[in-house]
Amino acid sequence: MKTPILALALAGFCAAPAQAQRIDIDTLGSLQLDYTRVAASAGYTGAPLAGDVGFRPGDALSVVSPYHIQRIRYLVNPGGAVTRGQPVAELAGPEIHHFLVQYEVAAERLAVARKRFESNRELYQRRAIDEQRWIEISDAYFSLRLEHEHLAHFRELLREAPDNSDHILFTAPAAGRLLYRLTSPGIAAGGEIAQVVPDSALRLRVAIPAGAGGGPSRLARGECDLAIDAIDSVVEGFHRRAWSAPLAPECPWLPGQRVMVSPFYPQQGYEVPRESLLHWEGDPAVLLRSGAQLELVPVEVVSSTTGGYFVRCDATLSDREVLSASVSAVQGILLGLGGE
Repeated sequence: MKTPILALALAGFCAAPAQAQRIDIDTLGSLQLDYTRVAASAGYTGAPLAGDVGFRPGDALSVVSPYHIQRIRYLVNPGGAVTRGQPVAELAGPEIHHFLVQYEVAAERLAVARKRFESNRELYQRRAIDEQRWIEISDAYFSLRLEHEHLAHFRELLREAPDNSDHILFTAPAAGRLLYRLTSPGIAAGGEIAQVVPDSALRLRVAIPAGAGGGPSRLARGECDLAIDAIDSVVEGFHRRAWSAPLAPECPWLPGQRVMVSPFYPQQGYEVPRESLLHWEGDPAVLLRSGAQLELVPVEVVSSTTGGYFVRCDATLSDREVLSASVSAVQGILLGLGGE
């Protein structure tokens, strides 16, 4: 049931003409008069939208190479599912072996610096060495520790090849979908090796008209029904970008796949048959059955639907009957043009 506030708001869109247009049903002679009962609706399904399967910025895990990789051969096709620790590429070239040596050297230097740090900490606590000396030892230790950790993050993803060949295996840092784009045989230092997108991060992205009010609340296709999670506040061209909730098991789509979905727009109103709509003095209207008469009631068309139009109007449309046959003939009679 609509609240008084909503009824007043809707009345603003469907205020009756100063002199209501009515006609007695008995005067319509042999016209075929069919009626459709109207029910209030909490929203409508709009025109299909094209959606792309993707992920929001920041949801993917990007792996960057600290060194130039002369040659890389991926073991998993783009978009393939991977598990954490699974070998996904073979790396080859002198630089990658230089990296492994550098990592071992950094680990040894860190071990020496740690031992020195711990032994001198006791001396400093006993005031056996001055503060300046302790600061130098601490700075050297923490500097080597940061250098080692920087190398260790990448080293943890590398494995020796089981056949003892000259290449190194690169493993997935997390479970998800592996994405990459290789435009040259190798990867420059600082270049991205791959992205891993968790399955829970895959979403549907659609472009909605910038003037579509609050936008849709859901997207549906077959058994797949997804709530809208976020709508960007930035307009690109004439559209805004909307993101669905993470894909459900009923939505077995792949990254980059394009699908057509039906958006649901939440809005109070009514759906009327296409045949019921007429235009009176340039504005849309319907003929409402009111006892023994038909009354012309203006409406505001919000959108077309599969079976007709979604309109906003006075609350009196709820559970009432509108004319859905011979509408043009009755309109002609109201205009004084005669009927059939």
